[in-house]
Formats: sequence, C-alpha cells, structure tokens
Amino acid sequence: MAQYETLKDKLRSRTERFLCLDAGQLVKHPFGLVTEGRRKTKIPHLVYLFAEPKERAGKSISEESKQRHRAEIAHFAEMAEGAEVQFGAISYRDWLRSWPDSDLRLAGHRRAILERFDP
Repeated sequence: MAQYETLKDKLRSRTERFLCLDAGQLVKHPFGLVTEGRRKTKIPHLVYLFAEPKERAGKSISEESKQRHRAEIAHFAEMAEGAEVQFGAISYRDWLRSWPDSDLRLAGHRRAILERFDP
C-alpha cells in the first residue's frame, strides 16, 4: 500500500495535483478494499468507471478536457502500479462495447443506456 500512501502524502502536501480526476477520493478507497480483501482472502481491485459525455449542464466538453482527464487517469494508474490494491480504469462506452452482441437483451440494454445517458 506504499504507493497509495505516497500518493496520499503528495496530494496532501500539494506536490501532486489533479485538475479533472478526484484523486483525493480515489486514494481513499484502496484502504477499505485492502482490509476487506485480506478478510476474505481475495485480491482487491479498484476500478474507475467514467463517462465522457459531449456536454454537461448544457455546456460542451472539449476533447482537450477529455484527453486531460485520461492523462490524469493514466498518471494515477502509474503511481498506483504494484500496489496490493490493483487500479484499473475504463470508460462507460468501452465497458458497454465489451458486452457481447450475441445477447440481445444486453445489446438492447446497452443501446438504451447510450441513448438515455450518452456517457
């Protein structure tokens, strides 16, 4: 857990900053996950599932902002690499794309999510 401890300390001292990613919130979860993982003898994972909508509150979200967010996710992942709680991230669109087309119920559900929420 040294990786998350280091990240927590860097966030607290403001030597590490994230503009788009709520790293402070993300760094809290591994400590609870590691406790539960050890109790259940499971390998804990923290998965960051994120949306990339075209707009928020009627204001367009630029591709530059989306790329900055992805860069911060990659930086966070790099800093957490090798920790007992493994970190991974995936966008809603990529996650939904991973659902098999052969299951018509899932395909319909995916389509409904994309149409309703435009993640």
